[in-house]
Amino acid sequence: MEIVLSIEKQPHDWFFKVIFSQSKNVESFLEIFLPKIYKSIVPNSLKLSDTEKLSKKYKKLFLDIAFDCKLKDKDGNETDGQIYIVFEHKSYPDKHTPSQISFYKSVMMEEDERLSRPYRPVIPIVFYHGEKPWNIPTKIPQLQNIDDYLEEYTHSLSYILFDTTKLEDIFLIENLYLNACLLSAIYTMKNIFKDLEHLKPILEKLVLEDVRECLYIIIDYTVIVKKDLETIEKVLEEIGGEEKMMTLTEKWKMEGLQEGLKRLIQESQEAVIEILEIRFGSVSDELKSKIKAIEDLEKLKNLRREAVKTQSIEDFSKIL
Repeated sequence: MEIVLSIEKQPHDWFFKVIFSQSKNVESFLEIFLPKIYKSIVPNSLKLSDTEKLSKKYKKLFLDIAFDCKLKDKDGNETDGQIYIVFEHKSYPDKHTPSQISFYKSVMMEEDERLSRPYRPVIPIVFYHGEKPWNIPTKIPQLQNIDDYLEEYTHSLSYILFDTTKLEDIFLIENLYLNACLLSAIYTMKNIFKDLEHLKPILEKLVLEDVRECLYIIIDYTVIVKKDLETIEKVLEEIGGEEKMMTLTEKWKMEGLQEGLKRLIQESQEAVIEILEIRFGSVSDELKSKIKAIEDLEKLKNLRREAVKTQSIEDFSKIL
């Protein structure tokens, strides 16, 4: 099943789905980080499920990543039973996570009802790699000192929180041999909001082991998020030498990554100009030239906001 997502617009989701849409990576993830679940499933039975679900009420729902897999019984033998593993990716603490997961589960119950099969257990896993501490409850109910009879009817929900900020970098680096792509990806997502120097150890490891496919995906992701191709090139030259750098440069040219960045900058420039034209009728060639001279995506994003809020074209010009 192909995962289609814009790397430029949603780089964190794109990268997560590229890695976790591969059943071998998910099986390794369960074996390394969630061994109790791994022991309960039949090896090599993970099957990527269609992430587009139908609901009677909401018509369509798109999950992040979902897998069907077969179950073992208590004696370790394969059974006819199945479970559903749902991954929800978060790069910031989202207060809607409990209701979101609860809704996912109800939609999957609808699917089981529609297909006249037993309700399958659903295991939700929230993959978090944001800068702020995760402060969303992982279990419901939270009420205390209520009558046992009432507690039976309160909302109940639990999910597994995989918080990358709780992992040690050294653990991921030293265990890279278990699954280089998976662990290097987790390391990268854990450190993506930090200075680029924090990514140097994992890039060096991938260069030394010549795991090119993983390296290319990580570089793509890092370039789009950090918007600093020059520094990333310098880091790669330091750890891999000129020959490795030439290989990467050829790859970037082939895939048009640099052209993609230019296109994204151009689209952002045009968006600022278009907002000003809609609000104030016309924009002078001089002001257009000034906007098109800006290539910092973050600055262009801020200018887009200012174009919406500013009271006059003169006020906006002063900001430039």
